[in-house]
Amino acid sequence: MSLKQSHHFFALILFLFINYQADAHTFSPSNVSVDLLNNNQFSFTLETDFIELMQWQLQLKGNSDELITQVRALSKIQLYKAIKALNKQLQQGVIFYFDDNAIQLTQLYPPNVNDVAMLLAKKPDNTNYRVVFSGLGRYPQNSKKLALFFPKQLGVINFKLSSPSKALLSSGVKSSFFELKQSNVNALTLTLANSLNYIYQGIIHIIPKGLDHILFVLALFLLSTKLSALLWQISAFTMAHTVTLALGIFGILVVPSSIVEPIIALSIAYIAIENVFSHKLKSQRVFVVFIFGLLHGLGFASVLLKFGLPKGQWLTSLISFNIGVEIGQLLVILTAFILLGWARNKTWYQARIATPLSIFIAMMGIYWFLERVFF
Repeated sequence: MSLKQSHHFFALILFLFINYQADAHTFSPSNVSVDLLNNNQFSFTLETDFIELMQWQLQLKGNSDELITQVRALSKIQLYKAIKALNKQLQQGVIFYFDDNAIQLTQLYPPNVNDVAMLLAKKPDNTNYRVVFSGLGRYPQNSKKLALFFPKQLGVINFKLSSPSKALLSSGVKSSFFELKQSNVNALTLTLANSLNYIYQGIIHIIPKGLDHILFVLALFLLSTKLSALLWQISAFTMAHTVTLALGIFGILVVPSSIVEPIIALSIAYIAIENVFSHKLKSQRVFVVFIFGLLHGLGFASVLLKFGLPKGQWLTSLISFNIGVEIGQLLVILTAFILLGWARNKTWYQARIATPLSIFIAMMGIYWFLERVFF
């Protein structure tokens, strides 16, 4: 067996660092869907072009390429403030007319600022600057028809009401009325859909968005030649970050990300450096991993708070997100086993694979620490 697979693994890690710039961009219609739920609730989803929204919000000038350049130049703090302001304006500006009752959304959740920043950093196709706002509202009992009003800045809108009502609407004017038909979406279906969404968010927070967490798990893998030892470490890490994730999300334990993120970077460097100088797994490693897991949990909590938790489904959303994180971690371990498992019992495994990869991970952890502290 050659080292070709291990070379592929190095290439896979390096590939995660590649960012592309955008080409041309074309604005496309916004997509809006309204679903009638039980208990006189309705859900609202708006998928729209982020560049166009920012042009409206910040009063930007220029052609599409110039607008993209201006939006990309915004810092993450500026993006966060702009998205927050947009969310407030949309919640107030989108009006639902159930019969003669004008109603606004009770809740509206914006896209996550980290997701938006990553979207702007990638090289999408012509219509890939799309973001999603989702919300909930309550409508009067026995309502028979619905009309809508959207701010004119949203442009042309593809509208869908439950199923099968569809129409093409113009923004800036009140639409004609649609006859209401109760859907069969019940509370269980809504909870299941919400859980699946948060599981997905947990997975993508690890793969592909959580490169720091990927490298931490990989560092644990490199020194653990026995599966049982690796599972003990992963279990300790899971229990620890579950505790602080719950404490952080419910506001019991709040630590600024400016403190948490650099320490997470140091935890990655520490584990990787220990791999280089300690070729044998020590019993205290599990305790160290547990402590670092507490820190990573605070980082997960920060992400989840920015993403938002729907009212009335905090616990299921929290559990679902955590399940998604665990699935992501297991996928990292599975990939590592597929690419490197064959070499773990070789005499040259430590010198040729574990040590070089650990040095690389340690360097990345130190780099992230300096970046998060000084830049």
